[in-house]
Amino acid sequence: MQREHKMVAAAVVVATLMGGVALAASKQTLEFPKNYRDWAHAKSMVIPDKAHGLYGFHHVYVSPNARKAYQEGKFPLPESSTLVVPFYEVETKDGATHQGPLRMVAVMKKDKRATDTGGWWYGAFDPAGKALEIDVKQGCYTCHEPQKARDYLFSTWQ
Repeated sequence: MQREHKMVAAAVVVATLMGGVALAASKQTLEFPKNYRDWAHAKSMVIPDKAHGLYGFHHVYVSPNARKAYQEGKFPLPESSTLVVPFYEVETKDGATHQGPLRMVAVMKKDKRATDTGGWWYGAFDPAGKALEIDVKQGCYTCHEPQKARDYLFSTWQ
């Protein structure tokens, strides 16, 4: 259970299919973008170590309004830019590693009203679409803060 809490907090650093997350320090609700799989797929990565806070097979999807700036590395991204990162189990079978069942989905949405978190709302959803209660300032923003020069983003277009 403690490992799951660490995974959720760290996974939102980077951030299921319906609902909203009430964000700490505001009454803002982050709605889950249902069509994110239609967006630009920026990259994929796998962290197979279950003890790692970002364990899982994950992808980064970028909203259409953010694609050009994100692709060109031009920051800050436009207002309402959204990044979605689904996290899947890591499965290995017959010498191949692939994604297993969905574990959770992290979401970041650019909003200048999110003054306590660098202009981004953060949230996470479980596989059933239930919003996960997280401390976005401690579990997300503090890890993203060193990336301020890149508009708080770790990932790059690949």
